[in-house]
Amino acid sequence: MMGDPARIGIDIRVSWRGGVCFPDETGEYKERAVFKVFTFGDNWILDRATSCEISVDDGRGKVTAIDSNEYRRLMVKRNLLSWTLDIPIEREDGWMTAECYERVKNVPAPLMEAFLDEFESSATVSRKEEEKITRQSIVLFGRNSRGVADACEAVSMFCTLGNFWEKFGIGKRVSITDMPFREYMMLKMMVGKENEAIKPTTSPRKPLTKIAGAGGRPRASQGIVMEG
Repeated sequence: MMGDPARIGIDIRVSWRGGVCFPDETGEYKERAVFKVFTFGDNWILDRATSCEISVDDGRGKVTAIDSNEYRRLMVKRNLLSWTLDIPIEREDGWMTAECYERVKNVPAPLMEAFLDEFESSATVSRKEEEKITRQSIVLFGRNSRGVADACEAVSMFCTLGNFWEKFGIGKRVSITDMPFREYMMLKMMVGKENEAIKPTTSPRKPLTKIAGAGGRPRASQGIVMEG
């Protein structure tokens, strides 16, 4: 499985209490779940399936919101491939079967939440990673830049893909639908940083207020935008 970039294994330490399995950081046992890597296409499908319009009282009328609980339920149906629990995973046409999910949903909620929390973390860019991307982008896109030493994953990927395009005309590693969502977010950040760098340096700056990860849950961004 280590050689399969389309899958990710999640290990959770657990304890058994009265025949029920619960996550426990000091537990004697481990349970493993294997997920299909979360892609841009997966996020697009789940976003469309869980989006709804809600009315707000701040003058905006209706806004689009994501049902995060339903999003996570669909993430299980879409991406869970197998696990060490004694409930076999059955899939059809890229989704867990309805009969299988009826059994899976009886797994103790804390254990399922632990698996999903780790899986979502693998598909998103952390605040610490974003801060490093911001710092290295300032160096990379600075005037007379000679590149970045010890480049982070996002900067390295951005430069590598750009160089392959320039030198060999290779610009389509995978379709955007099949691109891992984490890589999509990183490249999107890098393109934004590049665009910021080429705008007039005398323009005022203001902080970006939100970035959205898997499930549409926004958080404060450490990046900046350059106003023209």
